[in-house]
Amino acid sequence: MRYLLCWLIFGSLVAGAQPSLFDELWAGGDTVTIELETDWKKLLRHKKDKVYQPTTLRVGGHALAGRVRSRGHIRLEVCRYPSLKIKLDKTPLGQLGYSDLNDLKLVLQCSNRTIADGYLRREKLIYDLHALVSDYYHRTVPIRLLAGKMEIAGFLIESEEQLAARYNATIVNSDQVSTRGLERGAYLNMCLFNYLVLNTDWNVFNLHNVECLSLNGSRDLIPIPYDFDYSGVVSTTYAVPHDGHNLRSVHQPKWLGRHVTEEELSAALIHYRHRKQALIDKVSTCPGLHPSHRERILDRIEDFYDAMNDPKALRSFVVRE
Repeated sequence: MRYLLCWLIFGSLVAGAQPSLFDELWAGGDTVTIELETDWKKLLRHKKDKVYQPTTLRVGGHALAGRVRSRGHIRLEVCRYPSLKIKLDKTPLGQLGYSDLNDLKLVLQCSNRTIADGYLRREKLIYDLHALVSDYYHRTVPIRLLAGKMEIAGFLIESEEQLAARYNATIVNSDQVSTRGLERGAYLNMCLFNYLVLNTDWNVFNLHNVECLSLNGSRDLIPIPYDFDYSGVVSTTYAVPHDGHNLRSVHQPKWLGRHVTEEELSAALIHYRHRKQALIDKVSTCPGLHPSHRERILDRIEDFYDAMNDPKALRSFVVRE
């Protein structure tokens, strides 16, 4: 760990920036054990309040003070363990050679049941698949969280500030965003990916499960999808399709792209066709994935590419104005 930190600091100085704690954890490439000391009874009892409370994060031999709160929406209703957001104190981070990017976002298994572990593995897999097909994606780090007497599986997901720093961009904070203001290649890529993983729980207009980056020097916004627990690939028992989509279940595919031309779609599909084997390999080698779910996801990939090679199906994706 110490050698890795020195290497990252050297590399970041060359690039003109310090590494963050998240950068180091991600670069390790392994599951990270994190201990979080806080009043867990209070946090779980009042998780819907989303109120920060004091915490100490222990990782890599260091104890870092900060604050923690629950985050999310539906998971607060249906899960025992909520997703978490941690804000670490910046001064100790700087003393350890890290940047002041102090936000950490944790996705935790919904409950202690085996089925919840499956949800977690499949959702992390979706983030891994997204990194194979898009230049703009969230990095994740698998974790083992020690919480008092509890041990909870989860993963860190790149925070907004971390994402913006990595892409030399700013996060768009707006109540409304038009699809016409998005960089078209990135928008088509996102639409195709959500279609692939059977995710209809997103909307650009109100930035529902979509983050938008404003890249320095560009007027077009880059959309990045996140939060896939309502997707058909994750297939949680609590996932239901939006009433407005006229779907029987989240396992039905539905194309949600808007104002798409044949030329745009054809260009976007070239990239996806080149990435098919990489997607298959990632699913085939995903550790801990139940055989039945592995087979189901591989079947979905094949169905996706069958549709992408069907001129009739593709014509239904095109909207002529």
